[in-house]
Amino acid sequence: MANTLDDASHVVIIVAKKNARYDSDFLLQTLAKRNLPEDQMQMALDRYKKFQVHDMKIADDERALFEWTRKNTYIALGNMLTGAAMLGIDSCPVEGIDYDAVTQLLTEEGLLDPEDYGVSVAATFGYRSREIDPKPRKPLDELVVWAK
Repeated sequence: MANTLDDASHVVIIVAKKNARYDSDFLLQTLAKRNLPEDQMQMALDRYKKFQVHDMKIADDERALFEWTRKNTYIALGNMLTGAAMLGIDSCPVEGIDYDAVTQLLTEEGLLDPEDYGVSVAATFGYRSREIDPKPRKPLDELVVWAK
């Protein structure tokens, strides 16, 4: 992984919201930005509550809430990697980072409030300096089971 980070021209650090409970100011403000009618706003809040309290049972678990928001950052990560590929830019998702060191660096630079956000994942972007051999991959039929 170190080579990926060392060789990349750009590194993006994606952060995830901490304590994004269904009744948090953060979630209320996020939904308010959608300018929903009051009844739709309440329906959205009810769905988040049901999801966090009944379906996933994470509403009272700070770590589980953070892991939920981290998982959501992977949607953005996937789109970033796909968009880069469409532009001919090489990219690589990177999870094996020193989270404490990255958090400290971002905090010292005034880019992160560790009380509100945590480091989720990184991605590197750039143009390869040399051709690389493709990695051996398992055949698709060993990885996928098609439901009929």
